[in-house]
Parts: sequence; structure tokens; C-alpha cells
Amino acid sequence: MGRRRIRAALDAGRARRIIESIRGAESARLANSPNPTGIMASTRRDFLQRSASAAAAITLGAPLGLQAAAETLGAAPTEVPSVAAFEAKMLRARPVALSKTRVSGGPLKRAQELDAQYLLSLDPDRMLAYYRERAGLPKKAEPYAGWDGDGRNLTGHIAGHHLSAVSLMYAATGDTRFKDRSDYIVRELKTVQDKNGDGYLSAIAIGRQAFGELQHGVIRSAAFDLNGMWSPWYTLHKTFAGLRDAYRYTDNKTALGVEAKFAGWAEGILAPLSDEQVQHMLNTEHGGMNEVLADLYADTGDKRWLALSYRFEHRAFTDALKRHQDNLSGKHVNCQMPKIIGSAARYGYVADPSDMMAAAFFWDRVAQHHTYAAGGQGLAEYFGPPDVLGARVDGRTCESCNVYNMLKLTRRMFSFAPDAHYADFQERALFNHALSSIDFDDGRMSYMVPVGRGVQQEYQNMQESFTCCVGTGMENHALHGYGIYYESPDTVWVTQFVPSSAELSMHGARIAQDTTFPDGDTAKLTFAVDKPKKFTLALRRPVWAGDAFVVKVNGAPVEQPPLASLRDGAAGGRANAPGNEDVDQTSVFVNLEREWKTGDTVELTIPKALRLEPTPDKRSVAAIMWGPLVLAGDWGPRVERRREGQQVAVPVLVAADRPVAEWVVSDGAPGNYRAQQVAKLVDTGAAAPDVALRPFYRTDGRTYSVYFDVISQPELDARRESIAAEHERMRKLEAATVGSVQIGQQQAEHDANYQSDPANRPPTRNDGRTGRGGPGWFSYDLPVDPSAPAAIVVTYFNDLGLPPATGDFEIVVDGTSVARFEPNTGATGFFTTQYAVPAELIRGKSKVTVRFQATGKGRIAPVFGVRTVRANAM
Repeated sequence: MGRRRIRAALDAGRARRIIESIRGAESARLANSPNPTGIMASTRRDFLQRSASAAAAITLGAPLGLQAAAETLGAAPTEVPSVAAFEAKMLRARPVALSKTRVSGGPLKRAQELDAQYLLSLDPDRMLAYYRERAGLPKKAEPYAGWDGDGRNLTGHIAGHHLSAVSLMYAATGDTRFKDRSDYIVRELKTVQDKNGDGYLSAIAIGRQAFGELQHGVIRSAAFDLNGMWSPWYTLHKTFAGLRDAYRYTDNKTALGVEAKFAGWAEGILAPLSDEQVQHMLNTEHGGMNEVLADLYADTGDKRWLALSYRFEHRAFTDALKRHQDNLSGKHVNCQMPKIIGSAARYGYVADPSDMMAAAFFWDRVAQHHTYAAGGQGLAEYFGPPDVLGARVDGRTCESCNVYNMLKLTRRMFSFAPDAHYADFQERALFNHALSSIDFDDGRMSYMVPVGRGVQQEYQNMQESFTCCVGTGMENHALHGYGIYYESPDTVWVTQFVPSSAELSMHGARIAQDTTFPDGDTAKLTFAVDKPKKFTLALRRPVWAGDAFVVKVNGAPVEQPPLASLRDGAAGGRANAPGNEDVDQTSVFVNLEREWKTGDTVELTIPKALRLEPTPDKRSVAAIMWGPLVLAGDWGPRVERRREGQQVAVPVLVAADRPVAEWVVSDGAPGNYRAQQVAKLVDTGAAAPDVALRPFYRTDGRTYSVYFDVISQPELDARRESIAAEHERMRKLEAATVGSVQIGQQQAEHDANYQSDPANRPPTRNDGRTGRGGPGWFSYDLPVDPSAPAAIVVTYFNDLGLPPATGDFEIVVDGTSVARFEPNTGATGFFTTQYAVPAELIRGKSKVTVRFQATGKGRIAPVFGVRTVRANAM
């Protein structure tokens, strides 16, 4: 998939239809508005600006028909045909319902089965314990711990995720055990809500108090803290979403009633607040509250919930996107994605062009400028600058929640504009990150799925941790069948190669797909129809298959033109202009229009070729791709508790001037390769053993690399010189060191008389090292040499592409301040800062107390190392 924006040409008639559609959609939007002269007020100038801008971004197709519109996401029939019909006008392609699609084999099926087993292993009464306790009801079981535990954790979020997941799994499998579980949780939540009496439905410990303060205008809002609660609206969003999914996927109307009462409570909390106050509140993570409220409007037709959805519009974030400004750098990835999913969902219900402008631009920027080869995003959970990826591959990259949310957004975007580019991303994210996020032996799911050199998945304790990625993982692996097939009254799209089957309700047809993908290179589609039916079958022709892609209908080859002939690189300008090299690196759809009969078959050959996919900022940092699959380097079994210094010595690949197919050779089974006679050790320059390469999704239980340094021999020589210089610097530092402490390691800190206020200061981790920071103070006793000038050397860490580590604290030696921390804007990774110690503070002493002291309400930036040194030996 190309990294630069891919622009499809519009013919003149299509452009005219877009303008006309937008005008009609704008009228419909205002008609559906809860307050056309208030919340959604628009001047003529505003309308013209939105219409002109949206015309370049969206295409509205013909209505799908009321029967199709009556299926909300292919699940429970909506009670509001008018809203469903309006949405149908906005969709050019509707995903075949999850309940009408079955994944029948391959690794996606295995992941789904493991997820199903896990869901049934959980005890709903344990997830609901704190809901009952907060309402004054007796607990039925002892609650789970981890992120779902008591206190300021995200208490209650797992019950919401679980309710969504079992509802989805019921639709995906038809197994009534999941519907029974969903029905039970809904009944219990209704009991809690009835006891509360006002629609409130939460397990958060101080929820009543903190939301009461909020209602009265007391707003203490930070990134993840609102009035002393950890992302409370984010947590409530999971409950809202669970109720929505129970209604939509199991037809539980009680769930819809509970959800509406819960929304009424939320409406009352925000009612007294000004728009400025609400916007300040939204600076705290709030999940997809705009999404669930827009969906509630669609499911009830009550415009109150549409109005409430707009109150959760975080304009400080979305306004820039609507202007096509990339404001992502430095923002928490998974805080932003649900907001945009809400924009995309709402667009389908009211056709506000600004929603589509934000959603389309966000998707383009994330997919093409902020995404790693495996389909994930973010370092340490944050976006960096656009196209700065090569310098950010190491560390804790690619939170699994991100891929879950990007897949949701991608499916929605394809519905509005069925472009193969969306399907390419779905394939990349599914068959690389999503499959790599689960352990195929025991079903453990990963928080981070790193893509660096010599890394391993962050598997969670599935009965104790209950992190956000465990929650989204529950849902994600139930959704693998969703978005394989789409349909409209005249077209059926096949976007993914997955062993599966689907019922095509618009065409009275059934389709079964048998494929050896992802490891093999063939697929076969077989049709059964109630009666012969004419429609277009749109098959994705993957760009990675090149011109070797073959289609046969009932055994007869269908001629396929060369891919290059389907694109005009000049497009009316000058061909081969610099910067446009990747503009056409996307798949296309092959359209087969015919009258389909029972027994008709379509056979595909989809060979995968080898290629390098370098990062945009560092061409020497590259992933090895086999078709759409990342080939990861296999360094052996994972180490469950890897200590500092246990990192794998990953070689570089000295092959920058050679075609990849020349040095990546088959190693037997499909997908098994090795990098042959190109690996070298950086420190010595000596040849290293060949590197075993496997599809990334097969790296569960292994230590691996997604990205490699693919360099030339001169580049290797230069790196060796740089490393030698760093070794010399460290040698001098070690020789000058009088005393040091390994922060976060119990025995080392005990030996250094570690003291802290607060006493329970948790350690932090970054790139394999532990540190300490936060409010208050902490100290160590370290030896000094009174015969030489003294200094304190402190190690800090800056994430590349993010603002530098900040803090407001002093370094104090035996009660005297010797320095005040200042951020280092030029450093990345671990770096050291040296602070001189006045001679009088060490005179006659063999040991001093080094204390890190926050000033006032300030915080100490994480400290990863402390040394006392002889300054004249540095």
C-alpha cells in the first residue's frame, strides 16, 4: 500500500452528482437536526464552504432500499425506518451482516475460536460486582482486579467490552450461549439502573461525587483524569456500547431501554454546563461517546441523542482535521480514534459534511503517514510527526486498541466510498497486527505488538490484567468476518481472502470462499442463488499480486490487463514527476457483470512476491514483505521476564544494493524464508548466521524483528565508528563513577537507602529500563570522593517525535539544591545530564544523599539512572 495520498479521478458527471447529493444531504441534515437554528446552525456561506469541500471528498450512491436499510449493521431491525432509509442513501456498499457471514477456516477462524473460549471462561458476576456494590446491592461474586479493579481504575469497563463481545460473537457464530450471556448481563445492568433510580449506571468508585461536581461546573480536566476519575466517560462509553451491541446484535430491546435511560442521565449532567465548560471537560479521554449517542439516535429516532452527540464533539481536535491540517503529533492515538469513528457514524445518519471531512482526512493521514508496516500506530501510545517512522520503530509501539478502532473506521469508510485502498488497509491490519496480537497456543492477547528489533508481544494475564487491549481484543476477534463482503442492489464486493461464507440478502444468493490464503495463493468462490440473478461481482485485485493475478469464471480465464495500463500516471500532467512514485500503489476491483447461477465458480490466483517496504524518513529501515504479509525475523523463544541487558543482538542486513529476491530465499514451507549471507554484527562487522523469516502472525511465543537495518558496507563501517566512540564515552563515564544505583531494582535501591514520599511510588519503564518520577520526592545515598571535583550524572529519556520529558523539580545534595531540571529539546532516547556539586558539600564526606524534589505541585521527570562521578575524569 503506497504511503502517499492516493487520489482517484472523478468524471464530470460524477462531480456534478456529488454536488447535487450534498445539497440534498444538507437539506436532509437540517431536517433531521434536533435544532436547525442552534447546535447545527449554518449560514449560506458555511453551507457553500462545506459543500464545495465535501464534493472533493465524498460520493453518495443510490439508495440501498428500505429492506436493507432496516438492518442496522446487519443486526436487529431499527425501530426508525426513516433514519435507516436516510443512512441507506449515504451508503454505496453495506457490509454483509455479521450474522450472515461465517469464517470457516484459517488463522482468523482459530483466533475467533480462542476468543470464544476465553469469553465463556469469564464470570459475568465478577465483572458486575462493583456495579451492584455502587448501587447498594450485594455482590454476587468477588470482583476482578487489574484495570477493572477498585479505586481510580477503569472499574466497569470490562463488563461493557464483554457485553459487546458476546453479542458480536453470537452474531458471528449463532451459538446461543453468547446470547444467554448477553441477556444475563443486560438484566443485571437493568437491576442496577433501577436501584439507582435516575438512569445512572456505573461501577466507578467516586462516580456519584465526581459527576456531581461536574454537573455543578467543577471541572478538573487532564489527559486521563477528570475530577479524580480515570477517563470516566471512556469507561461509561464501554457500557453504552455494550448495551447498543446487545440491542443491535441480539435484538434485546431491554438493552435499548436501559441505554436510553443512561443517556438521559448523561444529558442531565451536561445540561447546566456551557459549551466552553464541556469543551474543557473533553480534554480528558472520553472514548466514543459521540458515536454511541449518534447510534442511539439512529436506533430510537429521538433527536435528543443526536444533540447530545454533538455536545461530545471535541472541537479542539476535530476542527483542524476539517481544515485538512494534520494535528496528530503528540496526541494519544487511542484517545482520538473513537472520536473520529463517531464522526463517521454520525455522517451516515445526518450527512453533516464536516463529519466526513474530519473522518476521511484522519483516516488518510493515519493510514498513509502514521502507520507501520504491520498496520499499527504510535510509539508509547502517541502519534509522532507524520512520516517519521524509521526513527520510532523501537520501543513500545502499536497498541492493539488502535488496530481495533482503525478497522472499525475502515469498514465504515468503505461503506461510503468502496475504494480498494480501504480494503488494502483492512487486509494489512488483519493479517499482521490483529493475528499477531493473540497467542495461538492459549489465547492470550497483547497490549502492545511492537515492530522494532528483537522485541516480543506484550501478552496479558487474561484473568487478572483486564487492560484496554484485553477489552478491545474480546471484540476484535469476534469481528473477523465483518467486512469480507459488501453489497448494494447491483454489486457484491469481495474485499478479503478468507475461508468463509455469506448470505447476500439483496440478491437471494449465497457465496462460499475456499482459500489457502494467507500462506497459499489461490481462492475459489462458489455461488448458490434462489434463481438466476444479474449483478456485478467486484473482486479485489491486490496490487501485491502484480500482473500474475488470474481470474477464471467456470474454468474460463478472464483476461486481465496489466495494472500499469489501468492507471494514467500523467493524469493530464507530466508523467513520472518526482514525488509521485507511489501514488498508484493500491489495489483495484475487477468487475464481473453477469447473470449468476447456482454452481457458478470464480477461481483466483493471487501470488505473493517479495519486496522491501522502507520507512519514509529512513530508507535504510525496512520491513520485508511477502505480498501483504510482514516477514519477521525469528530470534528464538520469547523471554517472559526479560531483564535489562537481555536484548537480542540483532544483526544488520548488508544488502542495500541488491534486489530482495536475490538474498531472501525460500526455507521450505510456504511463508518460511531466510535472509541468506547478508547478516552482519554491527560491533565487529563479522558475518552472522542467516536470519530465519516467518509471517509475522506466526511469531506468537517468539522474539522477533519486524523492521531491519538494510544498509551498505560503507554505512556499516560508519556505524561501527559511531559505536566505538560511544563505547569510549561510556568507558570514561564508568572510570569516573564513584557510585551509582540501578533505579527500580529492589536490592540496588535497598543498598542505596532509597527513600520516598509518597512511599508507594510506582516504577516506570521505558525501552527495557526502569525509572522513577512523579510528585513529592525520592532520594538515594551514594558514595563520593572528596579528593576530586564531584558531579551528579542523571539519565533521562525522551521519546522521539514527542515533546521532551518535562518536570518541575530540583536536584538536592545533602539538603542543598545544586540544580533545577531543564528539558533537553535536542536529545532522543536515553540521555545524561551532568550537574556540578560544590566542593563544600562533599568536603570530608564519603557519602551524600541525592534527592529529587518536586517543587510545589510539580512533578519529577522519570529518572532512569543516577551516578556520582569525579568531574575531572570525564
